[in-house]
Amino acid sequence: MRQLSKRLMRLAALGVAVMLTGCGAGQPMGAGGAGDTGAAGAEAGEIGSQTEVPAEKQDTSAPAEGLLRIAVDEEQETMDIDRTSGDYAVPLNVYDRLFEVQQNLDGSTELIPSLVKEYSLSEDGRTYHFTLRDDVLFSDGSKLTARDVAFSFSRMLQPESSQTDFADAILGAEAVMSGEVETPEGIRVINDTQIEITLKAPFAGYLPQLATPSCSILCEKSVREGGDAFGTDPAYSIGSGPYIVTEWRPDFMRFVANPYYWGEAPSAKEVEARVIPPVMMHRAFQNRELDILDGQLINRKLLEKDYARGRYRNRIVRKSNVELRCLILNNEFEPLDNVKVRKAIQMAIDREKILKTVYGGGGTIMDGIFPKGLIGYTKDNQGWLQYDPEQAKKLLADAGYADGFSLEVAANVEESVADKTVLHMISQDLEEIGIRVSIVNYDESPRNYLRKRGLIMCYLARWVADDNDPDNFLYTFFGSRENSVYRSVNYGDESLFQRVVDARSIVQEEKRLAEYAAIEKKLFQDEAVWVPLYSCYHDYVIGERVSSFTPYWAGWHSIIYKDVVLK
Repeated sequence: MRQLSKRLMRLAALGVAVMLTGCGAGQPMGAGGAGDTGAAGAEAGEIGSQTEVPAEKQDTSAPAEGLLRIAVDEEQETMDIDRTSGDYAVPLNVYDRLFEVQQNLDGSTELIPSLVKEYSLSEDGRTYHFTLRDDVLFSDGSKLTARDVAFSFSRMLQPESSQTDFADAILGAEAVMSGEVETPEGIRVINDTQIEITLKAPFAGYLPQLATPSCSILCEKSVREGGDAFGTDPAYSIGSGPYIVTEWRPDFMRFVANPYYWGEAPSAKEVEARVIPPVMMHRAFQNRELDILDGQLINRKLLEKDYARGRYRNRIVRKSNVELRCLILNNEFEPLDNVKVRKAIQMAIDREKILKTVYGGGGTIMDGIFPKGLIGYTKDNQGWLQYDPEQAKKLLADAGYADGFSLEVAANVEESVADKTVLHMISQDLEEIGIRVSIVNYDESPRNYLRKRGLIMCYLARWVADDNDPDNFLYTFFGSRENSVYRSVNYGDESLFQRVVDARSIVQEEKRLAEYAAIEKKLFQDEAVWVPLYSCYHDYVIGERVSSFTPYWAGWHSIIYKDVVLK
């Protein structure tokens, strides 16, 4: 994903090898449930398996009633959604959006109105007319109006914003991004509860974007009054969401329930979120200092031994990440510019073995760009890619590389243990067909510099959904020549780029999804632009004070606190 990749690429294959049975959305997994087995996991430090903390050493002091205690692994740099690409704790819990993604019991998702009461779309597919709820107050008691929506979307386009991708479809966005004007011509406030947004062109994926934290609705008055202090002083982080942030430091945040919240009051009346190194999270949870443990942030052996097989085995909540994990191939670097060579690499990698060895089978093999759980995913484009090293050797010979060639894979020096293991297994598979792999470690900054300029030959990548629309995946990588170079894919078919752009304007959903499926087939089956690998599961362990928990729909680490129900 565009935002979370900054933080999550570093965690790109944190693994937990564990055999578990599937569960319904947000409910602990029991010992006899049906469904997929295995679990996604983590290698956040190989510290060895630890047993449960002895009872006499556990913290027996009872937490306050209604208090939820969680841990995060990184300091939060800001509370300002327009100045971050990954610090989402405050935006997700303090602010609201026009729409939200609702998870159903069967695991499916749907877009539902939040601040929007009703909306309509013009016949040309460009102008949205939104009518807002008239009962929404900010946490300071002031009323949320259409002017706050206009201000929030305009601020997203400011030159210093990190969120321009989610508003640049609006007519006149370029003038705001260049600093010429403050509000794009495509935004028109009609009255306190009605606003019109006109796009440059029809874009079927626009409404899903409005459900992302990037499109959180800010209080114009508090932002302007806060000035430079907005984003660091909780007094100015005024939202209409279920919580108020009362204390904020980079390593600690405190939230309390918003008494003016228009929705159902959250079960957790107070939340403490503190930064804890992943190697310490297990001990803190065992000592009953945490109510939820993120399974992707701890050693996978601990999850298997102390949770999946221990007294918490029925208190594991699983979410299938809506993500793509792949091996990027630079289509301009010789001999990767030969489609037979790329197809040989696809067939030479034993993805099932990697998924089982590194993640305990905790995931789903992918044969395209759209993961299971994303709108646009189709079984028709799955199952075609099979492990076949002998056929891979034949393809290399047909391409003129019977004796193989040298392939440089760019790794991050901060790569997780799981990622390192994956790269090692991939290199072994490729060497079996004669490809001599050298894994070169780069510091993150120079690696990103090279990647953004299309200068990396091959690397391991991960993308997690920002919003539930195929455009979020396809346009990111193949919406233009520049997008393709930015990811070091260097795909060069201009007609394909145009198809991706044109697909955004297809209003008829069935026709739009059929076009996305056809593009997916062309890119991965016919042209083998990269090697699709798999998506992984995300497991959480819930403590004895938690009745139920629904993880974020896409599998992010961020938690929506109102989705936790305490006993």
